Amino acid sequence: MSSPPAPGPGPNAAASLAAARGHAQAGQLEPALEAAREAAGLDPRLGEAFAIWGVAAAELGRFGDAVEPLRIAAQRTPPGSIGWANLTSQLARCLSNTGFWAEALECAEAVERAEIPDPLVRQRIGAAFARMNRNDRGLPHLEWARERRPDWPDLLGELGLAYMSEGRLDEAEVVFEQAIALSPAMVQPHATLAQLRRWTPERNHVSRLAALRADPATPPLDRGSLGFALFKELDDLGRTDEAWAVLEDANAACWAKSTVDWSAEGEEALTDALIETFPAAPAAQDLASEGPTPIFILGLPRSGTTLLERMLAAHSQVEALGELPTFPILFRAAAALADRRAITPELVRATAGADWRDIGELYAAAVRPLGQGTPFFIDKLPANSLLVGAIRCALPQARIILLRRAPMDSLFGAYKIRFASWYGWSYRQEDLAAHYLTHERLMAHWAETLGDALIEVSYETLVANPEAEIRRILAACGLAFEPACLEPHKTPGAVRTASITQVREPISAARVGGWRRYEAQLEPLRRALAAAGVEVG
Repeated sequence: MSSPPAPGPGPNAAASLAAARGHAQAGQLEPALEAAREAAGLDPRLGEAFAIWGVAAAELGRFGDAVEPLRIAAQRTPPGSIGWANLTSQLARCLSNTGFWAEALECAEAVERAEIPDPLVRQRIGAAFARMNRNDRGLPHLEWARERRPDWPDLLGELGLAYMSEGRLDEAEVVFEQAIALSPAMVQPHATLAQLRRWTPERNHVSRLAALRADPATPPLDRGSLGFALFKELDDLGRTDEAWAVLEDANAACWAKSTVDWSAEGEEALTDALIETFPAAPAAQDLASEGPTPIFILGLPRSGTTLLERMLAAHSQVEALGELPTFPILFRAAAALADRRAITPELVRATAGADWRDIGELYAAAVRPLGQGTPFFIDKLPANSLLVGAIRCALPQARIILLRRAPMDSLFGAYKIRFASWYGWSYRQEDLAAHYLTHERLMAHWAETLGDALIEVSYETLVANPEAEIRRILAACGLAFEPACLEPHKTPGAVRTASITQVREPISAARVGGWRRYEAQLEPLRRALAAAGVEVG
């Protein structure tokens, strides 16, 4: 006697799935997500429900929420099919945006091997490769997609960013202008184009940026992003009074809409927890170092860390892997807490019993596929400044470099940029000062506990006497001097930071003291630092 057929979805699950389909087809992403999640909860066998859920979350920019439903849906779809490629390329996109780069690389490579002739699939995996600093893998896919769909502004924006990160600035300018021609209100190409080079009275986009910024249809956050771009171009032209008014407005707009949970008191509490949890240098460990040795470069944003990264990456034994999110992810996972979404005082204290040796091995395994196998690699994520104690416990063989820059230059550099990952302290002068003081307190603790194991570098000394400084830094890392380290602007490879164009120029001290062009406007910041005893000149 044959077995009865497996039951289909119940009426409620079927109704929810039908609703999810309808919403998705109508482009109604939020209700599509909710209905699909409900259907998947009612009947976990419904692979289509997971697919709609994951795709809707991804298109809404909720990359972390999209990962698990996309992973489930892709596993239930025939490998090599167009449906599988769509889901897996979306998964690669979401994983690369949330920091799970090793798995993102696996997904992108799997889709690449399938050779799916679909422009959207190629765009997604090309962008994922590029986001992981693998333009050598990503650019061919983005260019292939562009040949077939030159009318997609989002694709052109991704391609422009990839060209820009490689220093191919003329090509980047062309595709950004093409994207703007297709979608004049699309903010990303406008904002990125402003950073591309120093603009002149004869060649700039001031009128276009001002008009779009003044358009009542422009949302507040987009107005803020356009304000940072307009400031940059007005500043290039020497129109400092106009530039400052625009910059203040841009920061105010972003502060008002910021979703970052930051306060000076919260940062102080986090610093207290870090000092309490990592009060001293860990005992020396006799660990056999397998694989490449990490070099962590730390420092405030806009303190010169990208310049130092490019100088070291010019060495034949070193490669730059960019701002790897790997260690903070592993640090959060080590905490004995249910909520591990953010690094909080509670989470820091909950890592007290972590198996640091295991975390070090997990880090090495996660990073290994991202590199080319050189003896040393650079991890330049700014958030690692918080985690020096944990890094020293997990990776005692790592080299740790702390770069410091005169605070007014560094903090003004942060104030005039809209960061891709928001820094809640960067929008108001009083918060800039508070963050600097707390950051310096933590850096002083790491310097005291690590001693000579922390390689301290002054940006001003580095640009004034680059050969002597890079020789000292290389020796501390166990590397011999190579002349190429003095020509970082010739170093190949992707750069995806706010200094993306500056590091394509020769080493120069020209930016030292640049804040003085706005000395009067920055007086509240200078006064707050001076009141705390900080030497600001």
